Amino acid sequence: MAHPVELLQTLPRGEPLALLCGAGWKHSMLCRDPIDALTLPAGAEIGAFSQLDAFLRRHRDRTCAGWLGYDLGRDVEAWPLRIDDDFGAPVLHLAAYARVDAIASDAAPLPNAPKVEAARSFVAHQSRSDYERRVAAVVEHIRNGDIFQANLTQPFTAEWDGDPRALFWRMCEVSPAPFSAYVEDGRGTAALSSSPEEFLFRDGACVRTRPIKGTRPRGIDATDDARLLRELLDSDKDLAELAMIVDLLRNDLGKVADIGSVAVGPFPEHATFAQVHHLFATVTARLPSSCTHADLLRATFPGGSITGCPKLRCLQILESLEVARRGVYTGAIGFARGDAMHWNVAIRTLVHKNGRIRANAGGGVTTLSDPAAEYDETLHKLLGIERTLQRRAEAPR
Repeated sequence: MAHPVELLQTLPRGEPLALLCGAGWKHSMLCRDPIDALTLPAGAEIGAFSQLDAFLRRHRDRTCAGWLGYDLGRDVEAWPLRIDDDFGAPVLHLAAYARVDAIASDAAPLPNAPKVEAARSFVAHQSRSDYERRVAAVVEHIRNGDIFQANLTQPFTAEWDGDPRALFWRMCEVSPAPFSAYVEDGRGTAALSSSPEEFLFRDGACVRTRPIKGTRPRGIDATDDARLLRELLDSDKDLAELAMIVDLLRNDLGKVADIGSVAVGPFPEHATFAQVHHLFATVTARLPSSCTHADLLRATFPGGSITGCPKLRCLQILESLEVARRGVYTGAIGFARGDAMHWNVAIRTLVHKNGRIRANAGGGVTTLSDPAAEYDETLHKLLGIERTLQRRAEAPR
C-alpha cells in the first residue's frame, strides 16, 4: 500500500484537496473530489462563523476539511486592525468532499522524499533586537496589569517556486508530527503543517483540547536530551505559562459545556518531537446536544495557547506589536463531519502562494521571560521549517 503522501502526488491539480496525515488524527484522511467549497478572502472574517455554520449544516453527512485563519477571531471580538496584510491567503477555506480515503497511519512507511529545490531566500521580517524589544514591551504590559501572558510571534518569508506537494513530503520526512496536514484551496494557495498541537477534538458530546506551552530544543546526545527535558519539567516559568492557558481554555469550554463537566487531566504532560520537547495538558468537557460546531469554535477561537490571557486584551496588544498578519498560522487545520470535528493548531506551518512561502514562529511571554531566550525559542521552533526549505533564516541587523 502506498503512503498517503505518495498518493497525494497523483491527484488532479486545480481543485481543492486535503490530507490529514499523522497518528494524532487516529488515521490519515485523503480528501478528494470536492463537491462544494467555502473560501473567504483575507479581510472577510466578519460573519464568517455564520457562513461556516450554514456550510456545515448543508454538508452534515460529508467530510468538510480545510483551514480557519487566525483573524476569524475578529468575528467573535472585532479588535481594531493596525497590521496590513502583505500575503493575502484566504481567511477561511473549507471544502465538502465526495471521497475520503481513511488510511491507517502505520499502514506504510514514509518513503524517502523526492529531491526538492532549496528556497532561493528565507528572510525574517525582524532583527533580533527588534523582536527582543517587543518581548520587553509584552513584559511591561504584564507588569502594568494589562495581561497575564501573551504569545508573541514573528514572520519569515521565502522565495520558492516548486511543487508544494513534494515540499510537504519533505516536511513529513524531516519534521514528523502527529497533526500534519496539507490543504490546497484550488485557487493557488496551499497550507503545509507539521503541527504537534491538538486544538479541538469533538465526538458527539465529548470535547477535548490539548494546549502546548513550554519548549526546549533536543539535545546533542541522550544525556543532553534528558537534561533539557528535565529543565523543561522543572521550569517555573513554563509551568506557570501552561497553568494560565489551561485556566483560559477551561473558561472557553465552560461557555458552551454542561455545567460542572470541564475537567483537567494529569498536569503537566510532555511530548518529544524531532526538534523540540514540549509541555502540554489535556482539558475535557461535555457539550449539550444544542451546541453546534460553530458554537464551539466561536467559544474557543483563536486558541488560547497562541494568544494569551485575557484573550481579547492580548489580541489587541499583539495587533500593536506584531509586524505581519498571521493568516493561516495559529488558526486551525482539520475537518468536521456529522457530530465529529478535529482541528490542529496551525503552528509549524507554511503557506505557499504565488512563488512565496510564509512561515512564522513565536512563544509565550510572561514576567519571567528573558527576551534573548524568547528569541532563541522561536528559532528552535523554526528548525524543522529551515530543514524543510533547506535554507537558514536570515535576520536583518
